[in-house]
Amino acid sequence: MELQKDSPWYQYLDDCQRALAETSFALLDKAKELHDLKDYSFIVFPMAKAYEGFLKKVLFDRNLIDKNTYEGRKFRIGRALNPDVRNHQRDEDWFYDDMAEIFGNEVAREMWNAWLMCRNHVFHYWPDCEQFLTIAEVKERLQMMTEVMNKITNEKEDYVS
Repeated sequence: MELQKDSPWYQYLDDCQRALAETSFALLDKAKELHDLKDYSFIVFPMAKAYEGFLKKVLFDRNLIDKNTYEGRKFRIGRALNPDVRNHQRDEDWFYDDMAEIFGNEVAREMWNAWLMCRNHVFHYWPDCEQFLTIAEVKERLQMMTEVMNKITNEKEDYVS
């Protein structure tokens, strides 16, 4: 699996986000040299950060969040894009319905699933030790994020500035 630097999603990223994506793909390339590790989750972490930045940038560019929110430290993508937030908890920082309206229900759900599988399920620890990732699973997670970002940037040609 190689990083496609000419892809629309990669071109949409800022320099910091690109560096994070490049780090994940470089780690994946070097993983062949790492034998018998129990967990390769560390390869996904930088790309998950780039994906978070991508999603925040999408919300900002669509005028759903302002510059202070975009640059701030309090806004949480995991809450903002969670389709399962209860009705009484939905507020001005909940954007799942907005993303479904802009990109369609399928893409909005894929956006959320990629966040859940590539960030939350990778980052958090649970005592059952089932969150270890193999190299094959790492590739699947990287592919999941890149596919969602490609759909977002490809489906709305007028979207990428």
